[in-house]
Amino acid sequence: MLKFYPDRRLPQLRRIVQDTLAIVWIAFWAFAGWITYQTVMALEVIADGLRDTGRTFNDWLAAFRNSVPRNVPYLSDWLLRTAGDLQRHTGDSLISLSATVRQDIFELAIALALFVALPPILYVVLTYGVWRYKDAREMGSALAFVRVAQRSGRVQEAKALLAYRALATLNFTQLMKASKDPVGDIANRDYDRLAKAMLERAGLDPWRLAPPADPSRKLLASESGQAPAR
Repeated sequence: MLKFYPDRRLPQLRRIVQDTLAIVWIAFWAFAGWITYQTVMALEVIADGLRDTGRTFNDWLAAFRNSVPRNVPYLSDWLLRTAGDLQRHTGDSLISLSATVRQDIFELAIALALFVALPPILYVVLTYGVWRYKDAREMGSALAFVRVAQRSGRVQEAKALLAYRALATLNFTQLMKASKDPVGDIANRDYDRLAKAMLERAGLDPWRLAPPADPSRKLLASESGQAPAR
């Protein structure tokens, strides 16, 4: 069970601010990666220039082949072969090179974008994100504990367990802040203050562990009241 935000206003606001800052951080670096990608991809004009130059050479050579006379022995074949060789070594070569350059630019853009964006995003996800998940799971587990105590009618036993847990986990400053005499509270079975400290530490309001209303008490109260006048 997960509970992402505490019951109390101030800790809840603190979590909201932290989540907002984490989202802004991730969005900022994702945008920085996108800008890097777009900047590098602007180098595609080099590949476009090579492609256009190759097409221009091919157009010239095509026009040359069309102008070669077909009825001249030996000379016509030699000129056509020469035009074909020139096309393979100039126009076609430049067009093929432009495709290779375009692919290299794309791979470089992806690599640089990931290099810029991924480390800071992963840092937040693997530190704050993991801590946030554990925090939500801890609050959810505390809420489940409280609900089980409410359903079973063992609120006082749950408070006792929380009080002993407070003695075991809270430092002395927190312990003395929760109760002026924690040892006396345990001895007198007055668990409210220590249980309250543990609930607040878990992100829950102490009212969640209040004993359920006694329906018989309400019934006695209604029976002791005066009958309405006719």
